[in-house]
Amino acid sequence: MGVSQTTVNVFIGCCSSAFLMEILMAKRPSSANLVTFLQFFFISLYGFAVTTKFGTVGPKIPLKQYIMLVSLFFITTVANNYVYALHVPSTLHMIIRSASSPASMLVYCCVKKQMPKLNNAIGSILISAGVALAMYGGAPTDEENKGTFLYWCIGVTILLATLITGAFTGLQQERLYSKYGKHPNEMLFYTHAIPMPLFFGISSQLMNESTDLPLDGWLLIGLNILTQFYCTHSVHELATKETSVTVTFILTLRKFASLLISTVIFKNNLNIFHGIGTVLVAVGTCVYFDFFSAKRQQPVTMKSKLK
Repeated sequence: MGVSQTTVNVFIGCCSSAFLMEILMAKRPSSANLVTFLQFFFISLYGFAVTTKFGTVGPKIPLKQYIMLVSLFFITTVANNYVYALHVPSTLHMIIRSASSPASMLVYCCVKKQMPKLNNAIGSILISAGVALAMYGGAPTDEENKGTFLYWCIGVTILLATLITGAFTGLQQERLYSKYGKHPNEMLFYTHAIPMPLFFGISSQLMNESTDLPLDGWLLIGLNILTQFYCTHSVHELATKETSVTVTFILTLRKFASLLISTVIFKNNLNIFHGIGTVLVAVGTCVYFDFFSAKRQQPVTMKSKLK
């Protein structure tokens, strides 16, 4: 499968998943952890049957090498879903997550010990300014929402933190592919199966939420799980063909597509700050990516590791 087809699959799967998640969170925001658990459970079950052949096929990448990747991935995924319960609107959620490019630059420069180039820095400044404007425009200010402001601040802080953990996740994923070869299905399975025991800590909450969930809620969750699996599988496949920076850029465009769908279908009330912020993030992302395309980075390979 070529890069173009894989990219299309990412857009189809991830936009569908985000669309269903927004519907579900509008109805039952408290079900965020239940959705996360069921997503992890389904992907783990599928991987155990198909990837490991019911445990008869061992990992190509040593399990101990997954510890850092699994920790980063689990924290990022759970946190991103949890903020829906903290009064952070889906539109603002998407805009903030679109700032993954400057986060990727920061992590890349720190790890590689390189200073950012001009386009890189300008793009990051534009994106950061856009996110700041969108956050300002999305903050609850009227009297009836003042009680939710603290939760909103916590949610936004968590989202900003996940930008960094997400950038480290992509870099760690690329490092493992470079060192041990590309095994996207295996990585998809172990990044979801290894952290499954951590859900025991919130088992009572999961049970309570599952018993209170109506039939239409279960239908939405079922569809979300399938689309999220398709999304995650496509992203892992894309990561074997492109660099982590290119993957970040494609995912940023996907988030803008989700934002557009959300605005048109749900008729979200976007104000002038959201509009200007979105434009700045879009322009900044293009400027930022020019730096990396100019370098013509190649996807990681075993040979590049030996050079």
